[in-house]
Amino acid sequence: MSLKRRPTDADIDALAEIFRPLWRQGDIMRPWLRQHHELLRSLVHGEWSWAAVGAALTKVGITYRTGKPWTDKRLRSELSRALMPLKGYRRRTPPDLAQAPTATAPPPGAAALVAPTPATPMVPAPPISATSFPLTTADTPRFKPASFRVPQGLPTTSGAAPSSIPPTPRPPIGPTEQQEPS
Repeated sequence: MSLKRRPTDADIDALAEIFRPLWRQGDIMRPWLRQHHELLRSLVHGEWSWAAVGAALTKVGITYRTGKPWTDKRLRSELSRALMPLKGYRRRTPPDLAQAPTATAPPPGAAALVAPTPATPMVPAPPISATSFPLTTADTPRFKPASFRVPQGLPTTSGAAPSSIPPTPRPPIGPTEQQEPS
């Protein structure tokens, strides 16, 4: 980006008059920046600097509620944040697409490429039962389903009953010192 000349107060006043009809009291800043980003970028790509555009926005009163004046870095940062996609934007479907899909006419000449198919009624398939596919010894699974039960009669790994094992000490959560009530 080339160096820009420093605008005079009269130049900033003239630029502020461009922004004045675009801002209404109570507008939200990021949606306003998102809506007018093309204007702001065209001004900066022209003869204005980010600092001059920020000064004009501040002069009109287009600021956050804090009233802090715009700097060039802050204006660029907020404009780039305003242009980021909103959360959930891609997941949403426009209301006209959410309705049932409508049939569209094929393009001209496409009917000659596709052979017409006769309308045949759908015949339901017969239900599948265990007798339809008898299992042979080759078809039986080679694995045994997992079980969380411990078979009776097997010794435990330590040889002690689980109830006789002392619990492992755990560090306390929170402050270790007792605070006296004041």
